[in-house]
Amino acid sequence: MPTENALIAHRSVVELHQWIEAVFRGAPDSVAVRERLMGSFHRDFIMVTTGGQTVGLPEVEALFQRLAGARPALNIEIDACETLAQEKSQVVCRYRETHHDGDSVQARWSVAMIEVIDQQPYWRFLQETAIPA
Repeated sequence: MPTENALIAHRSVVELHQWIEAVFRGAPDSVAVRERLMGSFHRDFIMVTTGGQTVGLPEVEALFQRLAGARPALNIEIDACETLAQEKSQVVCRYRETHHDGDSVQARWSVAMIEVIDQQPYWRFLQETAIPA
C-alpha cells in the first residue's frame, strides 16, 4: 500500500505535467499556472534532459517563459508511475511521459525525486531518458 507521501508525489507527477501542458499550449490562465508550476520546484532543483544537459531552476524557468504558448496542440500523457524508493520525506518515482503534438509523438522515461514537506510536493531532481520511436 502506497504511503501518503508516495500518493502526494504521484499526484504531483500528473499535476505538474498538466500545468506544463497548459503553459506550452498558452491556456488563458497560463501565467497563474506557470507561477503554480514554478512553486512546485525546490530552489536547488536539477534536471538532466533527454539530450544529457544538466540544468537548474533558472534555466527551467526560462524554458517555460520562452515556450509559453508555443505548442498549442500539445497533449502530455503520463502513465506507468511507480515508486522506486522512499526515505522519510523524499519519494523517487519513475513514470513514462508521452508528448503528442500534432503528428509528432515523443516518449521518455523519467525519474523524479520529490520531497514532500507538510503535504506539499517539491521537485528536487528529474532525469529524462528518451524512448526511441
